[in-house]
Amino acid sequence: MRLLITAIILCSATACQHADKEKPAPFDIGSAQKYIAEMNKSYNQRFTTNDTAYYNGRYCKDAAVYSPGMPAVVGRDSIIQFFYQNGTNKEAKIELPIGNIYGNESLVVEEGTYNFPDGKGGSFDKGKFIALWKQEAGKWKLYREMWNTDMNPATGK
Repeated sequence: MRLLITAIILCSATACQHADKEKPAPFDIGSAQKYIAEMNKSYNQRFTTNDTAYYNGRYCKDAAVYSPGMPAVVGRDSIIQFFYQNGTNKEAKIELPIGNIYGNESLVVEEGTYNFPDGKGGSFDKGKFIALWKQEAGKWKLYREMWNTDMNPATGK
């Protein structure tokens, strides 16, 4: 009988330890916000690099970009071509002030504004965006991006 009770206690203890190890770490929005802010600091590299590893580290396999006035750009290879455009975008500069970032362990939403300065105190374009981030291979990556301009197409202002 003692052997049976000892076996039950050991099995229970082992099961509890195993259950504790499988629990994911609690979601920390602060950590996600910090990571996204760091990724936004290097956003200009999307225009200046044709490095597949760069995009693999920042975009989900099934990522999509929804740019105004054109069909969706789906998949990393298409996204690389869209942003890099065979090197013709290398002069592009963008400003992305930190906006609202919120969500949960499944999906994080980033709302913000952007500005493409023209170097003369004005803008080539400025507007707002929404980006959806999700975990892939243990890292937050861009899943969806959508933006639209605040500038009037007729006047450029």
